[in-house]
Amino acid sequence: MLAQSCCLQLLILLLLLKTPDSIRKKSPKFHWITKMRERKIFKMFGTRKTEIHPLLISTWNYTDANLQAWSVLKQGPRRTRQAVIQGCLACQNQRCGRLLAGRYAPDAEGTLTLEAAIMDGQTLQYGGVAGLEGVRNAILVADALRRYTKHSLLVGKSATRFARSMGYKEDYPWGNRTQDVMERWHSRACQPNFWRDVQPSQMENCGPYSPLPQHLLKHPMHPEYPIVPGQHDQLAFLALDAEGLFHVASQSSGVPFRIPGRVGDSAVPGAGIYADNEVGAAVASGDGDVLMRHLPAFLAVEAMRGGQNPEKAAEWVVQRLLRHNTEFNGGVVVVNRRGIYAAACAGLDEFHFVVSGGREYLSMARVERIKCQEREIEIVDGGPRGLFRTNPEKLVVPRAKNKFR
Repeated sequence: MLAQSCCLQLLILLLLLKTPDSIRKKSPKFHWITKMRERKIFKMFGTRKTEIHPLLISTWNYTDANLQAWSVLKQGPRRTRQAVIQGCLACQNQRCGRLLAGRYAPDAEGTLTLEAAIMDGQTLQYGGVAGLEGVRNAILVADALRRYTKHSLLVGKSATRFARSMGYKEDYPWGNRTQDVMERWHSRACQPNFWRDVQPSQMENCGPYSPLPQHLLKHPMHPEYPIVPGQHDQLAFLALDAEGLFHVASQSSGVPFRIPGRVGDSAVPGAGIYADNEVGAAVASGDGDVLMRHLPAFLAVEAMRGGQNPEKAAEWVVQRLLRHNTEFNGGVVVVNRRGIYAAACAGLDEFHFVVSGGREYLSMARVERIKCQEREIEIVDGGPRGLFRTNPEKLVVPRAKNKFR
């Protein structure tokens, strides 16, 4: 009897334990309560996947081009490539300044050339062209190189021949505006130019030049060319969609009066643009010859891979640039894979970039402004007026304000 009583009690206990399961299966109210509890747990411990809001960033303050790119990106996922291309195409007229329109930025021989590049953050495929002559849609040529070849960079006449083979005909002629620009430049003894340590003096003559004898070299500090608001020759776009996919793109008309054959940062991987979906992306703008030597966009992404947040990564990159180039002018914008962004700059009063989208969808094409690092020793040798520090390795770059943390 005692054994039967124990068995009966055990059976009743099992039935009681089983009853809530049956209630769970039949009760919609229980499902709703469970969902609410799960949401609280996810919120507390962060186990739910972070929602990503589409984001479109472009350097400098050209809001029209940013809005055109954003109008493409917001159409839905997997539109990042089309968005950054549209941004570049939007700056083929004077809405993004005379230099980016092209005809005011010839090289020292009066030739008009363009450069552009695009990078896919998922595949890390890269396509770039430089010294592209006679073809206006340089970004489309760069994208065609990425999509239809195994190469990453074409330059000069070969890039032009490739563009024609892809169906892009000459539509970028040498015009009266370019001729006027060249005449004014020659009337000023070809100032500014990019020669140094040559004879006759590059400050007073148009050349041809030859190297100075070794015993006459003084190795002075060479200030970089000034970056004037509204007169930028390079522009970069960064697009992030809700699936966490990045594309970045850059285009440039080339710095005016450059030495023929010069390739700028817009075409060099990691200098003006870089993206990796696993980490984030970065765009940089400024003195292209300095950017090419340090690859700041690549460095910023790798800094985030190493554990730094976007703010620290941007600061570290600018400090690295200044450690070796106290006269550097420009800035960098860094975005992690969740869409949090930050920026840092040097050599300018302010660095501007335009943002659309992001968390909470604030106003579109809003211009973000950050104060740049000041310098202490003024340089007046035909270069930008600014304050240069004598001990750049101790610089602390002001942090960019980030509204989307």
